[in-house]
Amino acid sequence: MSKLTIFAKGNFQPIQKNFMTQGVLALQSLSNFQTEFEMYDTDTTINSIRDTIIANYLGYDLVNTDKHGFDAKKSKSDKFLEVKQCSIVSKQWGGTWNDTNEEKALAFSDTRVMIAVSVWRGAAELQFLVYGQNSLVGEYLYDKVVNRKSGSRSTQSISISTMIKKWGFSVIVPPERKSEQVIQQIISNQPSLSQYVNADTVKFLSDF
Repeated sequence: MSKLTIFAKGNFQPIQKNFMTQGVLALQSLSNFQTEFEMYDTDTTINSIRDTIIANYLGYDLVNTDKHGFDAKKSKSDKFLEVKQCSIVSKQWGGTWNDTNEEKALAFSDTRVMIAVSVWRGAAELQFLVYGQNSLVGEYLYDKVVNRKSGSRSTQSISISTMIKKWGFSVIVPPERKSEQVIQQIISNQPSLSQYVNADTVKFLSDF
C-alpha cells in the first residue's frame, strides 16, 4: 500500500482553554439568537444576518425568508438584490453561484436584478461592497451552466476584478470605514485594479 500523505498534513497544537471557553460563550450567544428567531442552521443564520445588513444598507426593505429566489427586494419598485459573501482572507475575492439552472442564470441579465458582493473580516466586520448590474453577468452564467461537464454540479465563481473591470460594478465604502482604507486594501490585494478603484471612482451608500 502506498503511503497516505494526508497523515503528514496539519499543524496540531495543544488545546487552548481560553479559546475554548470564550468560544463556547460566543456560540451560546449565537444559539440564543437562533432560538429566538427559530433559525437552527448556523450557516443559514449568519448568511441571513449579513444579507439583511447589506439589503438595509442598499435600500432594499424586504428580505426573502424562503430558500429560493433572490435575497431582497424593494417594496416600492420592482428591484431585486442578490447578495454574495466573501471572506477577506479568501484567495480570490468574488461571488459564488451554487446550483444555478438556466432560468436563474438568465435572470441576471434582467435590469431588475442587482448584485452585491460583500467582503467581510471575521463574522461581522464589513470591509467593502462591490455592487452593480450588467446583462453580461447573466450571459456568462448561462454559458457556464449549459457547457458544464455532464453530471457535474453547476457552480460558478466570478471575481470582483471581473465585475469591476469588465462589467462596470462600483466599489462602495461602508459607513464604518474610510475610503482611503478600502482603496489601499483592494489595491494591495489586486494591483491591476489601481486604475479602476481610486478616490474618484469609489462610492458611498449615500450615492444610492
